Amino acid sequence: MKVILTALILVSGGIAFAEILFEDDFSDGDADGWLEWTSGYGANAQYNVVDEEYVLSNSGTGWIPAASHNGDQSGMMSTPDYSIVTQITPVSCFRAGILARGYIPTFTGYLLVIIPSTNTFGISKLTSSGPEMITSLSMPLSYNQTYWVRFQVEGTTLSGKIWQGTVGDEPADWQVTCSNSLYTGAGRMGCFCCTFGTDDKAILNVRYDNISVSSTGSSLESSTWASIKCAI
Repeated sequence: MKVILTALILVSGGIAFAEILFEDDFSDGDADGWLEWTSGYGANAQYNVVDEEYVLSNSGTGWIPAASHNGDQSGMMSTPDYSIVTQITPVSCFRAGILARGYIPTFTGYLLVIIPSTNTFGISKLTSSGPEMITSLSMPLSYNQTYWVRFQVEGTTLSGKIWQGTVGDEPADWQVTCSNSLYTGAGRMGCFCCTFGTDDKAILNVRYDNISVSSTGSSLESSTWASIKCAI
């Protein structure tokens, strides 16, 4: 795991000060520091770093989840307003996403989610009965494809983007956005995925990589994100 408290990032047309709160590219071969859900519904979940990717997996019948979260101050986020960028590869799942202002297994927080089986990209809130979609859009999504996503929480405004290619190909505009005031605490950020099994055993497998979190107080050009993927 890699944690950066403050970084000076060069951006196009000048210099901007941005607080990089957390980053992990798993190049060290482990997921030390991540709080992994291994109780209740997550009792059979597995968490492994394979080929410098963080792989969340599970199998069985019924609701089959896996979740892991972290933060820049002893596992908690130091601010409730932050922007998360990561890569997600949904291999086998119903829902794959990232968590903000959250905590598992108390099921609080917000999720930016990819649902390949229904071609759905959206923002959900976690409740005691599970994720509930707040806003979504339909778009082509596929299994075994790698997507970049950005999830930003700032005040009551929740916003998300999804794209493929390089980190520098990030779209200029938000693709989903909404307002919700249910969760206002900093909580934790992290990975969340699940699937559903009936009579046959279902397999859950989602890969995460290049997770980076910044504060929202300063503007970052998308082309600068690659430059902060450095070993410490």
